[in-house]
Amino acid sequence: METLGELLTETVRSARAAFPDLDFVRPAGQLHVALPPTTVDRVRVELASPSILRLQSLGVSTTPALSPVELAARVTITASSFADGFRETFDPERLLDAEHPHGVQIRTEHEALPWAEVAFAEPVELTALHLRGIAARAAIESRDVRVLIGSPGGPWVTVYDAPGRAEELQAWVRARTVDVPDDLRPTFELLAGPLALTVAGHYQPARTAMKSAAKQLSDEARREFVRTVSEGVLHDRSLDWTAHGPTRSFRFWSAEEKQDYVRSTVAVADALRDLTPHVCFGYGAALAVVRDGDLIPHDDDLDLIVAFEPHEAATLPEAHALVEDFLRARGFTVKGDFFGHRHVAPAGGGKNVDVFSALFEGDRIAWYPGTRGALDRATMFPTSEREFLGVTVPLPADPVGYLETIYGPGWSTPDPAFKHRWRKKDFADQAATPPPPEPERRTGWLGRLRQSWR
Repeated sequence: METLGELLTETVRSARAAFPDLDFVRPAGQLHVALPPTTVDRVRVELASPSILRLQSLGVSTTPALSPVELAARVTITASSFADGFRETFDPERLLDAEHPHGVQIRTEHEALPWAEVAFAEPVELTALHLRGIAARAAIESRDVRVLIGSPGGPWVTVYDAPGRAEELQAWVRARTVDVPDDLRPTFELLAGPLALTVAGHYQPARTAMKSAAKQLSDEARREFVRTVSEGVLHDRSLDWTAHGPTRSFRFWSAEEKQDYVRSTVAVADALRDLTPHVCFGYGAALAVVRDGDLIPHDDDLDLIVAFEPHEAATLPEAHALVEDFLRARGFTVKGDFFGHRHVAPAGGGKNVDVFSALFEGDRIAWYPGTRGALDRATMFPTSEREFLGVTVPLPADPVGYLETIYGPGWSTPDPAFKHRWRKKDFADQAATPPPPEPERRTGWLGRLRQSWR
């Protein structure tokens, strides 16, 4: 009997085989558009949604075959715009040399409809076009690429349309539902949309669709989906499906990038110690130090946890405000209006650190997400320290006890699809902003006189 994992794996494999062009969104992705011999005098590449057009090369195959040098002498290349410095370094011959990438040749500004055009001095017979994206994760911005050609005196004709291909893929995946075993069909129908969106590179809609579907899925089905799309699609694109959807996980970071990020996180913690001694690595950051000795391959950010006494902050909004005001005054960038945390980055820019705030309730404490009151002071504070990637980092007083409480007895076994307890209602009273004091009532002379008679 076929399992859900086998079904999803085969669907992904078949989808990528049927729609190889959609892998243009991977770093240095390539898109080959074959054409019947067609006389043209212009070619256009554009994005169908607001973004930045980036290209390493735009190869043009003609009959008879013309080399990049010959083509460069016969064309005029224009773009909707050039980002700073790219107009000066633009080399038409390098752009037209699809076999030998020379780095980014075209980079527009962020526009509603960025484009680049190749105009031929004399019409040529065109047989194929070959696009090469940039060798970086920003290649994903080409997911809505369109390729058009124009014949002398004729209108533009679309010969490749990525948005249309993404719709075809959605229909293709849905059509497979009829062949799915009855016991797996309801689950497959829930996962078909997120799966197709992921293959097409529409990652944010895929994450949104999966969050909606997850409400009706078992944990096992959710884990199979995460494993399948990560191993079957995203790893080839230097991405993982993490708690934040498809992102560039630590699996694809260099050792230097990791160490710099750990140092940056410790710098935030060191600054916060002037606000409260109750600050340390938490969640996946603590797990990485204690269990892995490295940043978790399927994770994509680090977390700090801070705690405040009742006299310091009565509610979570007050705790967040303390963190925001304190760090901003010291040059950090603080963003977000999340229930349990804020995003913090160095003043000069860099990767965000998630800073989670919590309130002591006697001897108990909990951070959201998590179980209210699950931890005690002795487990958490005063903090301990360990060496991690060459950096001394702060940890809970009892790191293992903390991890057992947060992740359960299986904390030492990696689980890319682990899900925290997201129950805001358990923290509702902590999230409530105290009402403002009532204004002093003004009763006038008659009211004051009546009060004096009582």
